[in-house]
Amino acid sequence: MQYTRLFVGIVAALGFSLSQASSFVDDAQVSLTAKNYYFDRDYTNNTPYPAARDWAQGFVLKAQSGYSDGPVGFGIDLMGTAGINLMNNAEQYAGSGLFPVDSKTNERPNTYGELRWTAKAKLNKTTLHVGTLTPMFPVIFSTPARLFQQSFRGIHLQSNDIENLHLNALYVDRVNQRDSTNDEHIRVGNPNGRFSSSAESSGLHMLGGEYKITPQYTAQLYHATLHDIYQQNYAGLKTNHDLGWGRLLSDVRLFVSQDEGEANAGHIDNQHLSGIWGISKNNHTLSAGYMQSFGDTALPILAGGEPPVFLDCISADFTNKDEKVFSVRYDYDFKETALNGLKFMTRYSKGVDIDLPQFNRDDFEQDALDFDLNYRIPTGKFEGVNIRTRYTRYRNDMPNIGMVFRSDDETRVNVDYTWKF
Repeated sequence: MQYTRLFVGIVAALGFSLSQASSFVDDAQVSLTAKNYYFDRDYTNNTPYPAARDWAQGFVLKAQSGYSDGPVGFGIDLMGTAGINLMNNAEQYAGSGLFPVDSKTNERPNTYGELRWTAKAKLNKTTLHVGTLTPMFPVIFSTPARLFQQSFRGIHLQSNDIENLHLNALYVDRVNQRDSTNDEHIRVGNPNGRFSSSAESSGLHMLGGEYKITPQYTAQLYHATLHDIYQQNYAGLKTNHDLGWGRLLSDVRLFVSQDEGEANAGHIDNQHLSGIWGISKNNHTLSAGYMQSFGDTALPILAGGEPPVFLDCISADFTNKDEKVFSVRYDYDFKETALNGLKFMTRYSKGVDIDLPQFNRDDFEQDALDFDLNYRIPTGKFEGVNIRTRYTRYRNDMPNIGMVFRSDDETRVNVDYTWKF
């Protein structure tokens, strides 16, 4: 897809109106985020690498203009990224997603980075963005789980003109993966050979929205088509009820997917249902969740990302064919205590009845025990510094050879800080 003419048109209109564009400058925002990221996925079986391990220092500079004055406002956003390799022997380990990796030598660069742009226009509460996009919707989710966020090239139209209703229309034709600086064709994810291939597509379009029915109920409906690969419909409902002595929380999600057009990734047929329910009282939240895959295949998602189900395990995705998943989670927020700013989470998840057709077995299992400790310094000289440590013990009984998800002990440490100018 060619964006040059549209971009030139927006910039020309922007330049024409700058003489009256006080808001373009006055509402501008500039920020610099420093991200220190240590990633260590230590495999229990050493074939072919003992671990996926990297340590990186990243910087993300964002310069976002306001909108020019007039009935239609115009603006432009710029984003620059720079990553520095802090581990000289990283080529001894598998890639972690923090750096580009040479497919022949397994080496990482000492540094890498890029500059991206997004042109934008606004009419009332409707906005149009053209260029680099980071959509975070159930059917296309720009994962932020590495040093830099995955992004897409395309057009996004969003309308908030109707109270409590958010409408979105989007088309993308290229993806910039989180460990890359290149625009690539969008592909379907194919971990563990779930489909016939990780086929590439000419693009993806999406329509949908979110409606706040009442303060307690929020509904979502989305449709996406990854051209000539699959189409996917999504329905979700979130609730938040005040019980007087605490709050009742729930999040239910349904994905219905099937192959589309030329079906370049082969037959796809999946219905994936998931839900989590929790009780929150004071600083405590206790939750229980269940997920199940129905149909002939696993849940299809885009390559390079994670499935947007409620279970965000960092070592596996728990969305295999026929898989049934049980999960229990506990959160504690240290707010209004001596450790204000600290949050703790632990979770245990178990997946059973996993069908991997290539091995002619439908009884594989996997489980994960997760711990998450996050501290954001609330006051003082280092106010705003965020420190997060995550640990997962993940195990499965699947064959090691050729498998993306392998039994491991995983540790991630992040230290982030953002300066606003």
